[in-house]
Amino acid sequence: MHNTGGLLLLSLLTLAAPSLAHGNHDQAPLTSDDWATLHMVSEHHISSFDSLSFFNLHDYDADGIWEPQEILRTYGMAPGSTDGTGGPGATGDVSERRKEEIVEWTLREFDGNRNGVVEKDEWVAGWDQGKRLKDWGHGPGHHGDDEYEYELHHYEK
Repeated sequence: MHNTGGLLLLSLLTLAAPSLAHGNHDQAPLTSDDWATLHMVSEHHISSFDSLSFFNLHDYDADGIWEPQEILRTYGMAPGSTDGTGGPGATGDVSERRKEEIVEWTLREFDGNRNGVVEKDEWVAGWDQGKRLKDWGHGPGHHGDDEYEYELHHYEK
């Protein structure tokens, strides 16, 4: 005689396991000393990445360099990035002077040849030396437009 009830229960548990393991959207906030990691998890839903992946994902015109506008867009502060002030959850309007400060700091850290842009090899070298993007306190870096950000953060729920 076969135990069909046990088989059915086992089948249901097998199918349910991935859903139960996923958890829910009420998890505790992530904490990290590394803004890039927080950004990748909250904005791209990627928890494991390397320096080259991060660079390529944020090299919006795919030319192998980060221009100042790409630095600002990564931080969610460029026109077309939600509202251009840091996006939802940001701490208010970001002044032009503050944006200049963010670009200048990033270039000081990563622009090894001082040509005003961060080249792919400069980024990787800086990352390998332990350099990371600074958390300026202006949110996670929503760098898509309103529709993209809505889809990313609300559609999945």
